[in-house]
Amino acid sequence: MRLPLRHRPPATPEPLRRCAHLEALAEASVGLPLGPAARHLVGAGGRGRHGNALQWHLGLDCHDSVAQPDWEGRIEIKLISVWQRADGRLACDRIKVCEASVDPWAKLANVLFVFADRLTRVVLGHAFFHLGAASLGRLARSWGVDPHFGRPDLIIESRDSAQGMSPAYYLSARWLVGEGLLPEHPVHWGYRFDNRWWRDVRAEFAGRSPLVTLARVDSGETTPCSRCSGRLRVDLDRVFEQGWAPAHHTMPLGDRCALRGHVVVDPRRLPEPHCASDEELFAAVEGRVPDEDLWRLADRVPEPEDHGH
Repeated sequence: MRLPLRHRPPATPEPLRRCAHLEALAEASVGLPLGPAARHLVGAGGRGRHGNALQWHLGLDCHDSVAQPDWEGRIEIKLISVWQRADGRLACDRIKVCEASVDPWAKLANVLFVFADRLTRVVLGHAFFHLGAASLGRLARSWGVDPHFGRPDLIIESRDSAQGMSPAYYLSARWLVGEGLLPEHPVHWGYRFDNRWWRDVRAEFAGRSPLVTLARVDSGETTPCSRCSGRLRVDLDRVFEQGWAPAHHTMPLGDRCALRGHVVVDPRRLPEPHCASDEELFAAVEGRVPDEDLWRLADRVPEPEDHGH
């Protein structure tokens, strides 16, 4: 159910805010796998677990739904899950901004958008955004527009949750494209995503997501499983043509691979990691990182003496 906006847009934009430390972390985040932290961190669970994992990698505590922007109360951090369309362009769902009780204009004044592949949960890139005068004017048109028929870019939508109806502010996906935050041209990195197939497999295996395996052979009918001594039967032509394909795990079947769906992906579509080795990236995508080997991006990026505020 959509509701009218509660917070009137400001008369003037907030000033542009930047931080050299956050900029260095964002640059280093390309190729960052979010899956291990999302699985292992206490407090990173739930629908926003990968966003919480990103915050942890940036050196922040896992949190959500606070009124102040995430980074030093100055810059909001938003993780956007993206996938490739059939033509190679990136797509995403609408973006949750904040709870309806929080001022969305303050949250959107200065934002670091981080884009992660929906299938592998690997960071593909980022963009800093300032809600300046022109952008504010465009988004402010959402104020007073009928939320059902006026196609506003900023809406309040109330969804069912464990606590009852939970109204929150959302941004439309077309707003990201209109502001130049998502590229309009085809990209090489990332994968297509079949939400119906993913949902059906999760339902079949008691809510457990499919395991991702990298293709390790160029031809044939099977590829080795990196988690056990078994093999995965898969259409490799489809893997290399479309980026991924569903797979069936043959016997023998290791404990970690049992009672799970499986998907094989083309590793050439993963971005080159800026702050990790290829082996670290591959192990993370395939879910092979034990708790004791979990590493943090903030520990690998030196903090500059001058943050450039």
